[in-house]
Amino acid sequence: MGPLEIRRQTVSELRKIILAMMSSEWDLALEGRSEEEVSEAARSLLRAQRARLRLGSADLKKIREDLKANEESLERGRVALEKATADLGAIRTVLDAVAGFLRIVGRVVPLPA
Repeated sequence: MGPLEIRRQTVSELRKIILAMMSSEWDLALEGRSEEEVSEAARSLLRAQRARLRLGSADLKKIREDLKANEESLERGRVALEKATADLGAIRTVLDAVAGFLRIVGRVVPLPA
């Protein structure tokens, strides 16, 4: 797959996780969770949004090699996210998958902590 398609697919996956984390199902799953876990979910949502924006606006010429170098990891992360979001009630699984995917995306574009 070419760098443009890798970026397109990664941005699309980030968009999906953002939508999932803004859904009523996710909100209901967070009810009764600890303040720490709810805060972690909010930070993850914000980091995913910032990653989507940064990756989407990055100069492809500057990130093409990093996209190609991380293609397999990005695909594994995408698959893990897809599996994790099949059950949004499994908050910890979703948050771990999001964090893992964002670590991979962070190899391509710098992300805030």
